[in-house]
Amino acid sequence: MWKKVFVAISLVTAYLVALPTYAIDFTTFEFPPFTQKSPSGKATGPFKSMVSDVCKEMKQECEFSIFPTRRAKLKISYGQANAIFPFGWYRERAEEYYFSVPFMQTQYGFFVPESNKKKIDGLRDIQGFKVGVFGPSNTSVSLTEIRNLMIELGLNPIRIEVRTDESGNLIRMLERNRIDAYYSNKAVAEYRAKEFNVKGVRYAWTDKTLLYFVAFPKKTTDKSLVREFNQVALKLFSKPGYLAEKLEPWGISPPPLSEEVLDKYEILR
Repeated sequence: MWKKVFVAISLVTAYLVALPTYAIDFTTFEFPPFTQKSPSGKATGPFKSMVSDVCKEMKQECEFSIFPTRRAKLKISYGQANAIFPFGWYRERAEEYYFSVPFMQTQYGFFVPESNKKKIDGLRDIQGFKVGVFGPSNTSVSLTEIRNLMIELGLNPIRIEVRTDESGNLIRMLERNRIDAYYSNKAVAEYRAKEFNVKGVRYAWTDKTLLYFVAFPKKTTDKSLVREFNQVALKLFSKPGYLAEKLEPWGISPPPLSEEVLDKYEILR
C-alpha cells in the first residue's frame, strides 16, 4: 500500500518538475517615445515599462530585445520571438496574430510652422502644401492615400517629401519653412521637437487615431496565454492613476477599454 502511494507521489513530483518553465520573449523596435534603446542597448520606454508590469502581475518571466524595425518584424514572422510591440491593428494582421488589449492611443496628423496661423479643419485647408513624411513607412503610405483622395475629390493635391528622420530632418525643415507641413505620429513629432530643441511648430489637425497593441503569432501561441495576459493587463490598467502615470509624461493618450472596443478588435479575454 505505502509502496504504491510512494510511487504515485514520485510520478506527480516528476510531472511537476517536468512542467515547462520559460520566459516570454518580447521583441520591439526603436520608435521613440513609445519604445527606445537605452545607452546600454536595452529596450526602454513607456510601452516596455507597461508590458513589464503585466509580466510582474502574472509572475511570469519576460525578456525583451530591441532591433531595427525590419529585423524585429522578421524575427516575429520567423518564430524567433513570442510577441512584438508596438503593433497597430490591421485586418490582414489579425489573420496572423492575436492582439492584446490596447496599451495606448495615438494620433496621426499635420504639424505646421507656428507662423501659419490658419485654422486647418480638413483636406481643403492643406491644398498645394509640400508635406514632409518619414519613409518609406506605413506613415508615408497613409500620406500617399491622402494625396490620392484629394485628387479624387478634385482638390489641389499635396506634394510629398519623403525623408528619413533619425536626426530630426523633417521637424527642423518645418521650423525653417522649407516644407509647409509635417505628417507624423503626434507623440513622435513632439518627442523629436524636444530632442532637437525645435519650438517654432504646432500640431494643426488630426487625420486619424490609432491604437497600439502587443501581438502574438497565432501559429505558435496558446490562446490561454493571451487570455491571461489580457485579463491581467485590464486589471492593472483599471487601477486609479496607472495609465496617467505611465503615459501623460510622454504626451500619449490612454486607450479606450470598453467592451465595444475589445469586441471590435477581437480581443481574447
